[in-house]
Amino acid sequence: MTSRTGRAARAIHASSVRTLLVALAVATSLPLLAQDVAQEATESDLPGVYRLSTPNDRAQALIDEAIDVGVESMGPLRRSVGRRRLRAKNEIRRELEIAFTGERVAIRYDRDRYEVRRNVRETVTLPDGERVQLRATVEGPRLVLDWKTDDGERRDTFTRRADGTLVFGVTVTSEQLPTPVRYRLVYRAR
Repeated sequence: MTSRTGRAARAIHASSVRTLLVALAVATSLPLLAQDVAQEATESDLPGVYRLSTPNDRAQALIDEAIDVGVESMGPLRRSVGRRRLRAKNEIRRELEIAFTGERVAIRYDRDRYEVRRNVRETVTLPDGERVQLRATVEGPRLVLDWKTDDGERRDTFTRRADGTLVFGVTVTSEQLPTPVRYRLVYRAR
């Protein structure tokens, strides 16, 4: 056997070994992939009490950045008023609680609690006295609250991840806002 033939045989053997190792890696990871799918969060995982895991200063910075993007193209006076109003309505919520009782969905943001029937828009009163329309829908591991006022709309989403964390997403839209205000905070089950 020439050295060239020997090198070719070793190369073919090395290639076969690599192919075998890749196939083995894929075959052994399939049960792990199936386990991740099996552990996906569901509606029954949503109820509970959650505490903010994003540090307060980072959470405030995320909210402020989202508000700044939303009001950026407004004139100076409207931007100032818009920023103030949005900041008042988008406080950091340090604790969230989600509960289901039959067809009712209850959500607590710190001390503020709201309860409505699923998929039905109902009138609720905010702590500042403003009356708004609220509808709650549940889609698998996700609770969606749609708030509607004369000035605009807000959508709060609560998505439970398989690792037990809850992602709280907020989107605020209005004819007055050139760009929607969007931010997300992460909470941990208490």
